[in-house]
Amino acid sequence: MIEHILVAHDLSHEADVALRRAVQLARQHRARLSLLHVLEDHLPNAVQGSLRDATQRHFAERLEQLGATDCQVLLRKGRPAQQILEEMADSQADLLVIGRHHHNAPELFIGTTLERVARHLNSPLLLVVGDAPEQPYQHAAVTLDFSLCACDALRTACILLPEGARMTALNVMELGGRLLSKGGNSEDFLTTQRELLGKLLEDELGSLEGPVPSVALDVIRGALPKAMDDAIGTHRPQLLAVGSHGRSLITQALLGSLALRYLQNPPCDLLLVK
Repeated sequence: MIEHILVAHDLSHEADVALRRAVQLARQHRARLSLLHVLEDHLPNAVQGSLRDATQRHFAERLEQLGATDCQVLLRKGRPAQQILEEMADSQADLLVIGRHHHNAPELFIGTTLERVARHLNSPLLLVVGDAPEQPYQHAAVTLDFSLCACDALRTACILLPEGARMTALNVMELGGRLLSKGGNSEDFLTTQRELLGKLLEDELGSLEGPVPSVALDVIRGALPKAMDDAIGTHRPQLLAVGSHGRSLITQALLGSLALRYLQNPPCDLLLVK
């Protein structure tokens, strides 16, 4: 259940798109909405005071335009990533909504506020890049394997979606020569993989309360990441849920190859779950 949503806003266009999605989700889930903006802390006190007042007025006007006057506006000073992480921990919000980083080049992603927050945040993170944030999601995809974080991503995406939405679970099976040399053919392995993942979906969806989206399974033979990129391009979801394999210090630092890949260059809105 999503009861409290925190949206980070840096006064950019990208952040305003994220705000519009956060307002939509808060209405859908009847959740409390908070907006966090981090002020620069190196300015003179008089300038900081004027900037704070102007920022407060800007957000009050914008939230009135969006019909979200009950949204709590939080103004903090300090480093943005640190303040976002601290507020998520203190408020125990269920979801962080954030806009994409402003650099056009994916190679400049490392070291951004988004990358730092994604690396250390334990709660679900929704990166918003879509063009119609006022409309509820109708089609999502999830990268599915047998890991705990992939199952967590599946469940979280199901909770996030409205009733009547659909989801596609995408699994890429890499069939190397060593595996095929043990006997059987590729179709046998793919059939077994579909059966096992089908049972996993049945168990995970059965554990959820309330209505759940219809979920189709697509098992693709190929190699990561290209086969996953192609599958996403074929299905064209509005939301992609990815589990980040962040169970050790090394994998937490790396975020997991797929998670980092889609954070750097999201094909659609991205839900990152650890």
